[in-house]
Amino acid sequence: MDGDHGCGRCIMPAAREVMMAKLPTRSPTHDDVPLARLAAMGLELEDIADGDAVALPALVELAEDRGRPASHYLAAVALATELRVTPPAPVTVRVCAGTCQRWGALDVLDHLVGHLVAQRAGPAAASAAPRFAIAPVSCLDRCDQAPACEIHGAHGQLVVAPATRSALDEALRALAD
Repeated sequence: MDGDHGCGRCIMPAAREVMMAKLPTRSPTHDDVPLARLAAMGLELEDIADGDAVALPALVELAEDRGRPASHYLAAVALATELRVTPPAPVTVRVCAGTCQRWGALDVLDHLVGHLVAQRAGPAAASAAPRFAIAPVSCLDRCDQAPACEIHGAHGQLVVAPATRSALDEALRALAD
């Protein structure tokens, strides 16, 4: 049986090797948000959602009211598959908010939120459409390059992994030109 004795909890050695090969070879740099907390935050998001849509400004306001980072609520959206963050934009940044949390995905989400909040506070905020939308997902299947992001738009798909603030800024700036 090669390591699997039928208990249903053991991972076959071959499957374990595949799973381990997908993880970064460097040590985690961050802690995950506990799953129970994410589930509770998902329920809070359902309360402010309009159908399946959670407006990013409302999510940021909820996070501020609760004294939590907006990234934690965005990670909860990734688990609540029936929810999506609005408003939409021509460019969407998909951010892994699952295992990538251990390698800084929440910092990436907070950085992206900061960009959108700053854009909303700018002089042309009332008439300006957001430059990009944030779409947190539970996995992008790029665990070996965590944290992982994909930028989707008319240009196609751009993978930014490992995603850093400067790499995302550069990619978004290039797409805006």
